[in-house]
Amino acid sequence: MDVLYIDGQSVGNEQRNTLRQARIAIVYEPSSDLQSRRVREMNVGDKTNNEAEYLALLEALQIISNRWTAGGGHIPEQKGPIVIRSDSELVVNQINGSYKVKEAHLKPLWEKARGLIASLGHVKLEWVPRERNYAGLWLEGKWRDGTTGL
Repeated sequence: MDVLYIDGQSVGNEQRNTLRQARIAIVYEPSSDLQSRRVREMNVGDKTNNEAEYLALLEALQIISNRWTAGGGHIPEQKGPIVIRSDSELVVNQINGSYKVKEAHLKPLWEKARGLIASLGHVKLEWVPRERNYAGLWLEGKWRDGTTGL
C-alpha cells in the first residue's frame, strides 16, 4: 500500500497583524521500498495552520492524480487504496464527514479536496499521531532521511 504523509505549518499564526509564513510537506512512502521515501516541501505564503494543512492535502491529491491516473480519472482498482496520513484531526474529520466545516475560508479548500477524492476513488485519509507523521517531523527538522524531489 502506498502512503503519503502530509502536514502544514504556519509561523506567526498565533500573532495578530503579523504576516504568516506557511509551509507544507508531503512525504511519499512507496509500498515496494521503505528506504526510498520522497519529500516535497513548499512555501505557501500568508496562510493559517488549517489552510496550510488543506493545501498539503490538495498537493498530495495532485501528486496522486499525476502519478497514478496520468492527470485525470480514477486510480486503477488493482493499485488498491492510496492512503494519506495527517496529524490534523480537523482536516481528517472534516474530509471524512465527522466534523462540519464552519470557517468560510476553509469551505472552498474542503470542497476541492472532497471533489478530488471522489474523482480519484481509492484514496483514504487517516489520522496519525504527530510523532508518526514524517511530513510534520520534516517541517520541524526532526527527520531528514527522505530524498527531496517528489
